[in-house]
Amino acid sequence: MSGRKTLLICALALLALIALVPLRLVMGLAAPDGVTARSVEGTVWSGRIADLKAGPFPVGTVEAGLEVAPLLLGQARVRVAREGFAARASLGSEVRIDGASGTIALPDGLGELPVTALVMQDLSVAMADGACREASGTLGLTLGALGPLLPDALSLSGTARCEKGALVVPMRSAEDTERLTLQIKADGRWQAELLLSGLPQETGELLLQSGFEARPGGIGIGTGGKL
Repeated sequence: MSGRKTLLICALALLALIALVPLRLVMGLAAPDGVTARSVEGTVWSGRIADLKAGPFPVGTVEAGLEVAPLLLGQARVRVAREGFAARASLGSEVRIDGASGTIALPDGLGELPVTALVMQDLSVAMADGACREASGTLGLTLGALGPLLPDALSLSGTARCEKGALVVPMRSAEDTERLTLQIKADGRWQAELLLSGLPQETGELLLQSGFEARPGGIGIGTGGKL
């Protein structure tokens, strides 16, 4: 057997082995802290992750697999998708989310805020060396009822950016009477500050009795946690 044929057979054998590597093994080695799943099935090229969760954010059950092109550049990039949501994640020394678009329901809210859903539009974030290195795209959220005098859901959104090493998204409602700033640090600690302005006096007084505080420009409440 010629050397060329031997090399070709070895290359095919190596590709066959790579094709059979379980996705579960790759996720176990490369997934950052706080990322969990009920089960992982399939190969690195085509698999299924059941009940994927990133910190307090339940992404749901997704189809997942490595992308071929980035591997040629020495990068491991995983695509994840389900109905209503899609993104790409690069794993390794730099944790990067690219082009995330869609909705993630939050049945348990976000800390003390009745957030019912996160809405992303071409959201990209890169975290490396303990800091936010790059951020772009839009992140929004839907707030449920804040009380009997504010029964309607509120939608806020804003553009992501890096600020002092943290991911920061200042969001506003269409009327600009509701503002929320979400900050996420590279170590997973997050904080959200909600400010409401232009409220009727009776509504403001009721909210002050339920945990809100008087602040410049209106009344607000803060909450936080760790991913």
